[in-house]
Amino acid sequence: MYDALNVLLVEADRDCSSSLARILRDDGHCVRIAETFEEIRSTGIQPSIALVILERELPDGLAEDVLPELKLLLPNADFVIVAAYADLDHAIVALKLGVVDYICKPFHADVVRASVARISKRRRVEDRLCEEHQFATEVLKTAEAVILLLDMDGTIQHVNSYFSRISGWQLEELQGRNWFSTCVPADDRRQVRDVFVEIARRNESTGAVNSVLTKTGATRQIRWSNTTLHGDDGRARSILAIGVDVTDLIAAQQSSVQSQRLAAIGQTVARIAHESRNALQRIQASVEILQLDIPVGSDMRDEVDSIYRASNELKETLEEVREYAAPIHLNTEPVFLPSVWRRVWEYLAITRSNRVASLKEDICDCDIVVEVDEIRMERVFRNLFENSLAACSDPAQICVTCRCDDPGWIHIIVQDNGPGLTQQQKEKLFDPFFTTKARGTGLGMSIVQRILEAHGGGIEIGDTDQSGACFVMRVAWPSRGRSCCYSVNEQGEGISV
Repeated sequence: MYDALNVLLVEADRDCSSSLARILRDDGHCVRIAETFEEIRSTGIQPSIALVILERELPDGLAEDVLPELKLLLPNADFVIVAAYADLDHAIVALKLGVVDYICKPFHADVVRASVARISKRRRVEDRLCEEHQFATEVLKTAEAVILLLDMDGTIQHVNSYFSRISGWQLEELQGRNWFSTCVPADDRRQVRDVFVEIARRNESTGAVNSVLTKTGATRQIRWSNTTLHGDDGRARSILAIGVDVTDLIAAQQSSVQSQRLAAIGQTVARIAHESRNALQRIQASVEILQLDIPVGSDMRDEVDSIYRASNELKETLEEVREYAAPIHLNTEPVFLPSVWRRVWEYLAITRSNRVASLKEDICDCDIVVEVDEIRMERVFRNLFENSLAACSDPAQICVTCRCDDPGWIHIIVQDNGPGLTQQQKEKLFDPFFTTKARGTGLGMSIVQRILEAHGGGIEIGDTDQSGACFVMRVAWPSRGRSCCYSVNEQGEGISV
């Protein structure tokens, strides 16, 4: 038993149409009858009609003349011609116009049923294929996997929308281009080509991971499962590659390993720094005694002063390492934030004494009082200001912008007029021990990040149309929406009220 169809029966002979309608209705089909083509036009077309059984010779025209218009009105319907006699030429014309069957009168009920059954069966198969195609299309759209189709030369035939989403490449931009020269980093191309050749030889492979270039030049790490598709003649036609983006997973694994490594290093370094600090204090105490006994300006005094400066630099380095390795315990209190960076700028007066450097402020009209550890926040601004002063040539300008338009947060933007950051510096700036300075541990920005994250906030590199480096800090603002317990005095400092 096949699916019931909505049938339009166009027959001028009422006895014939009545007999044919009865056969169709007995089989469960829904039948609508019309005697002329004009009657169809006047009563309107029903989009649900799946089959039109059409008398070849109608009072107002021939089926061959009516068919083109009917097919436009009912693009999803099948057409069967009923003719009074067999005519090979007319049958050929009808079939060329898209008719699926040609039945001659007088027709037998079994002949009609067989023809309609074939049409119903074919439509069911087509509907299933359509559903499966639609399902496959939706899977391709929604699955978070890369789907790549290459010919045997590596030319891109298809990529799915997920690949476009993670890479920025659109299908129209890639189609017809070589995969290896377009989307594989130059250093990896030979190795990836070898894998491609091996897939063609073995027909499939799994587990290969390689870098893929995005449109911006960044890379994503993709884990591939590949198979070779063959034509009807058994020859390899193309390679189907299904890829999973494992960039974040690899980064998380590396971060976990790095964290464990740094934790072990941190415990060791903290102990070494503690012991070394005691030894350095003894060295400095001894040097200070020597300085009292040796006249200023003598060669010996210059050497002693040099020892003192070197020990002091080493002490600062060990202190920075110890601070990074030690856990952060916050002692928070209400603080007027601008007073913190203004005080730090004054602390650096000696550092910038022989330079042309200025601090510019752009502050929103709010009482910028936050719950922070004031000493820790001084360290944040000190590191940022020192980095900017080291990077900028005179006249150096550092601008601190404060914005309070994000509910629950204050954003502090620190920007300088220096040369800015390279792509490598942007990617590695917060990595421990990364530095571009001749001296330094490379822990300053890592410490800044740790302090802000300990406060529940964060820091990131900002985008700017101007030259120079830009950093955006986010600090929680729990006092927003209620009266503050701080005010500002004439010197711009926070005071209790």
